[in-house]
Amino acid sequence: MLRETVLSPRCLVLTLGGDTPLTSYGANCTAVAVRDGTLLVDPFIAPAHARLLETALAARSFPPVTHTVLTHHHTDHALGAGWFSGRGAVCACHRACAEAMAAQHGTIIAARRRDPALATLFADAEPHRPAVVFDQRWSVDLGGVTVEALHVGPGHTPGDVAVLVPSEGLLASGDLLSAGFHFNYEEASLEGLSAALDRLEALGARHLVPGHGPVGGTELIAAQRRYHDQVGRLARAAPSDEGARSAVLAAFPGFHLLEGVESALQRFRQGG
Repeated sequence: MLRETVLSPRCLVLTLGGDTPLTSYGANCTAVAVRDGTLLVDPFIAPAHARLLETALAARSFPPVTHTVLTHHHTDHALGAGWFSGRGAVCACHRACAEAMAAQHGTIIAARRRDPALATLFADAEPHRPAVVFDQRWSVDLGGVTVEALHVGPGHTPGDVAVLVPSEGLLASGDLLSAGFHFNYEEASLEGLSAALDRLEALGARHLVPGHGPVGGTELIAAQRRYHDQVGRLARAAPSDEGARSAVLAAFPGFHLLEGVESALQRFRQGG
């Protein structure tokens, strides 16, 4: 069931919670509704979830979705955009995001269709080609409200984009920020993470929508810095993988997405 957080009369954050593919790994989708249509940031993992978004937006009398923006290529943020593109919406993302979507999504969809637990969810999912691909910045005026997508990576992925709505003081960070979720280091630039967070902070937004977890303020950036520092130190200092795993879990009790811990061991301990 979708959970909704109202940030302003025109801005809404939606999530299915949880931390499995069946709930889009708990990813956040941000909706910005204005006179000329609704823009969505990261519309979930599959067409079935995109249709849940469409129903929820209609219940609030939001206009039809005219644009989607992807913060990065991971399927929990990107695959649902294909549903809206098929209905006429324009999808925008960074060039590195588009390239990774083309390289990875077909294989991932095929694997999930072979999994009986996921086959139904991904039955009508298809690889999707964004209509707008940019390198540094893209913006759109939605009837007097400007939405800007800015390349702030590499960090979580090479194509990380932050989506800023200046009039609302709103910034959707994608997975550069997570609140109460372990960070996925699988494709991260360990050297670039601090600079990417600096770029987020410099944008000066009041409301920060993380890729996963509750909306907050600039304290989310400080907390993410501490997380990286602590996880890196614990993972490197432990005498074994099991010791590192136990230390990270003890340091962050109750955090979701345990797969992120395994990615930390891979990157910090084995130099992957």
